[in-house]
Amino acid sequence: MNRNCSHCSQDFKIEPNFYSAASWIKYPIILLIVVHLVLSVIALNTMYGLSLKILIPIFMVICLAIQVPIIRISKAVLINLTLNFIGDSKKA
Repeated sequence: MNRNCSHCSQDFKIEPNFYSAASWIKYPIILLIVVHLVLSVIALNTMYGLSLKILIPIFMVICLAIQVPIIRISKAVLINLTLNFIGDSKKA
């Protein structure tokens, strides 16, 4: 991997606490998604009478499948919150 961005010369060296800070951003994202999934499982159980033996494994597979995208989103959110983007230096 390059040490600097070829376009804006941003340093790619990750700070020591980058991943722990990204995990703090990940918590509210997971909370929003899991609360809606739990409410959907409860609604499917009460409205349609679907068995929890079917719904809970589906719920767990969905939760496992969305972990990687959520981690990537949380890292992108952290970068956008902490990195000062100046814009295209060629335009100025």
